[in-house]
Amino acid sequence: MFVRIVNITAQSKLNFDMTLTYFENVWSPKVVSLGALSAEFVQTSDNAGVYIIHYPDEKTAKSVFNQIKPEVEEVRAQNKMTIAEGARKFRVDS
Repeated sequence: MFVRIVNITAQSKLNFDMTLTYFENVWSPKVVSLGALSAEFVQTSDNAGVYIIHYPDEKTAKSVFNQIKPEVEEVRAQNKMTIAEGARKFRVDS
């Protein structure tokens, strides 16, 4: 399992809400259709959050990123964004 974590901070609550809607209705369905297993978003403040995408492996994650790179740059132009990624070592569910 490979995970990409995107921290996003928008300039305003309105901009954040628009970005969140885009991630939910456009970006997430697209990355899932390209090979991601799941995508989720956790809001951490009025104008910030963390987008978490799970992939079956690093190769798929890199392939999807290359296919959505123009969209990534568009979102990055409007929001402060950092991306971290790596192999998931464990997960504990109830």
